[in-house]
Amino acid sequence: MLAVTAGAMGAGAVLTLVVVKLAGMGAACLAILLGAFLVRALLRKQWRGTTSEEAAEATSSEWDYIIVGGGTAGCVLANRLTKGPAGKDKRVLLLEAGRGDYDNKLVQIPAGILRLFQSDFDWHFYTSNEKATSGRGIYLCRGKCLGGSSCVNVTLYTRGDAHDYDTWEKDFKCTGWSAAEVLPHFRRTEDDQIGLYKTDPKHHGSGGEMSVDNVRYQNPLSAKFLEACKQAGHKLNPDFNCWDSPQTGAGRFAVSQRNGARCSAASALLAPALAEATRGLKVLTGVLARKVVFKGTKTTGVQFSVEGVDFTANLKKGGEVILAGGAIHSPQLLMLSGIGPAEHLKSHSIPVISDLSGVGQNLQDHPAAAVAFECPEDYRGISVTSAIRIAGTSIPHPWPLINWFVNGSGPLTSTGCDHGGFFTTEAAPANSSSADLQMRFLAARAVSADGMRSFTSFKKTTRHPDGFTFQAIAARPESRGRVLLASAQPETNPVIEGGFLTHKQDVASIRAGLRLARKLAQQPALKPYAGREVFPGESVQTDEQLDEYIASSVHTANALVGTCRMGELSDPLSVVDPEMRVKGVQGLRVVDASVIPKLPGGQSNSCVVMIAERAADFILGLPRK
Repeated sequence: MLAVTAGAMGAGAVLTLVVVKLAGMGAACLAILLGAFLVRALLRKQWRGTTSEEAAEATSSEWDYIIVGGGTAGCVLANRLTKGPAGKDKRVLLLEAGRGDYDNKLVQIPAGILRLFQSDFDWHFYTSNEKATSGRGIYLCRGKCLGGSSCVNVTLYTRGDAHDYDTWEKDFKCTGWSAAEVLPHFRRTEDDQIGLYKTDPKHHGSGGEMSVDNVRYQNPLSAKFLEACKQAGHKLNPDFNCWDSPQTGAGRFAVSQRNGARCSAASALLAPALAEATRGLKVLTGVLARKVVFKGTKTTGVQFSVEGVDFTANLKKGGEVILAGGAIHSPQLLMLSGIGPAEHLKSHSIPVISDLSGVGQNLQDHPAAAVAFECPEDYRGISVTSAIRIAGTSIPHPWPLINWFVNGSGPLTSTGCDHGGFFTTEAAPANSSSADLQMRFLAARAVSADGMRSFTSFKKTTRHPDGFTFQAIAARPESRGRVLLASAQPETNPVIEGGFLTHKQDVASIRAGLRLARKLAQQPALKPYAGREVFPGESVQTDEQLDEYIASSVHTANALVGTCRMGELSDPLSVVDPEMRVKGVQGLRVVDASVIPKLPGGQSNSCVVMIAERAADFILGLPRK
């Protein structure tokens, strides 16, 4: 009998594995049984949503702040608006449409992302009316739980560069949002585990709620990738978040993890706030916001439904409603509430409260395409996919699971793409000082040219040959899409027109990235491992062929922003002012990725945390530092 106790799981969740080796049972059979048992335990559902009785109790009194959306920004706001002298007497109601079990082990295990895409933790959106993607709608993963997309992203912690934020202030007239002014709010939440704070406290924080670390695992192929970058003439970059040096170079991406587990906005910021009984914070989950309620142009509350029953949560005098639903749901709820392009609202028989043509416009995302190689037979077992599964099955191998539970290390601490770099390609705009390409390296062979489909199909794939994949991403995209209402009913998903590849600059940057990937694969460090080119295939060589491949396989790198963008009041396409107050009404703000005017060159989650930190200061009237 073998007993393994995982004390690292936390109070109330200690896992004791008892394996009885039956006579004649081989190691492979034992591993399969143990792996199947662990998967069953991990998939066990333990979540219960808010009841109508609980909703009735929550709406029997008034609130200082009602936050609609318990994603990244919502969790930060819930913490900050009830914290310290400024927040100690505030009553805050947080409404979340999704699940409440952000502490589910599939969320906590970084590699659990392979089972979270297109699950109950995902809104499972698709774009439509795409003009440049070979007629395909593009799958968009958005987190459907407390913590939002911080629970289903690849945990990368990259902020972009200083020019990104200076552009917000200079080009979009977002006064107070320069790099120098937002940097302290990045540092405030950060708890550096890498050691960068000791050498560079200007750019890094220590003691904050969001732990930032390196992945506690490095596949041999990932190390070879870094060697190949050096051999190709690219520098190694030890810190992509240091704004005193260029963002370009190759290295390890920092991740939002603590002790090898995902550090989501819910686990890092919401959970501690809920644990303090003296805070005036109430959270309702599984509730659908129907509209913001107004008296004239003054915000008075939020109407929502639970178990088919409608309720209205009301504000105290001087209170505020804060939309934090993200780049899809925030513009949808604004339009359902009568704020948006007047003609579009009228077409759905929605009375117009404030005619704002920018609501739903300016949708941005990082488009990506992949180059994948299969390793020769001599290197069977080298990929991370071989390390985490029992060969020939879709069952996770038990030993990496035990390693994660006991030590917080090993291949399950990786979402797969924690090595890579930023590069300025020959396709970069002549007047740009920032990298146009992000490259993410995966020590696994893609099973589909569409990188997101490789993730979503992994749990069903029993044969997964060894190999490696480069994901080429247009780091600072120029294409724009939009979000429109499909109906006046909040139960109906909005129409999402992604606009992928509608600007030739994005195609050119991705094409240059595919060529760079091939060049890196032929460097001495990687060449022995680069067997057959699976995607796009050696026959795809000309610009026209590569562009056709990009159109047929482009996928999201999951950074949706921009649909309620900030700007000065006179800007006809701005939705909120630089303090995130919605134009034309009182007592309503939007605080999430939708207010970002232009997508930074990096993953968006750390940026959203910073935005929510600043918003809390604005709302509470705290002085700017």
